[in-house]
Amino acid sequence: MSKNRVTMKDIAREAGVSTATVSYVLNYSNKEKISHETRMKIFETAHRLKYVPNMNARSLASQRSLLVGIIINMETKNKKSKIYQYYDLAREIQRALYPMGYDILLMPTKEMEKDVAVGQKRSLDAVFILDMDEENFKSIANQFYVPAIFIDGYVEDPIFCKIVTDYERVMERARELLEENFYVVLEDYSNKKIYECILKYCSPEHIFINYYEANLIEFLQKHHDQKGLVIGEILGMQVENYVDNRNIAVVVGAESDVMLLPDTKRIVVSNREKAKRAVEIMLELLQINIAEEVERVSYIGPKDIQRKGNRDF
Repeated sequence: MSKNRVTMKDIAREAGVSTATVSYVLNYSNKEKISHETRMKIFETAHRLKYVPNMNARSLASQRSLLVGIIINMETKNKKSKIYQYYDLAREIQRALYPMGYDILLMPTKEMEKDVAVGQKRSLDAVFILDMDEENFKSIANQFYVPAIFIDGYVEDPIFCKIVTDYERVMERARELLEENFYVVLEDYSNKKIYECILKYCSPEHIFINYYEANLIEFLQKHHDQKGLVIGEILGMQVENYVDNRNIAVVVGAESDVMLLPDTKRIVVSNREKAKRAVEIMLELLQINIAEEVERVSYIGPKDIQRKGNRDF
């Protein structure tokens, strides 16, 4: 390849598609239905060739609707304690976007494929997707013609960026506060990598997942002589009712205005930090800055520690 500026024609030739198809994909256009596989190939080629779009921020901004969607995956039997976590995160995303002039379309959904299609008709500039599993992702992958950023969900697809809690660091911090042999109480998250990470530190019989049918009180009674880690503030408040709160640590999303008892140990994984990073990535994607590749996985750990790149949870 010559030292001249890389063009869409160069990308089209390398990827074996038309220049128009490249333009539709790199500009997140929904005028033509282009397969997920073709879009992935074009993005990968653009990254490899270090494509830089010939446009300035002003002309790019004039093409935007300044409307961003937040999709919350609401499974049929989600507990209210889990729902609270994601509405708090949605509020932080809204807070980060508001000074930039963006409005939010909040889409809690139980029918992911149907509701995402409805949301796409609203000319969104980008979408944030909270708590998505692989199965739901496969059903909607072809519907995204704008940047889609997953938060607290993980899909093995290089097109989409992910913001995830660094559960390795959370578990290490829990060891510091609780020592060895603690139990874990957590919500029924769609991201199964969370459970896989916890299994490295805790055997299955010491892990409680907050399904509708599960009995939290019975679990806590069986583990009354152990210390415990609780993931989620509302779930932590429930646990406080049945155990000595000095023997638990709770993972929360805020550093202040927490509803736990004052002497309950806390591990802060900031929702505000997740939102800030997600918005930064959204802006990078909207600028189509292919030459400087956007980070595909960002890890947010305790005390606002961030880790980037490929690694286990």
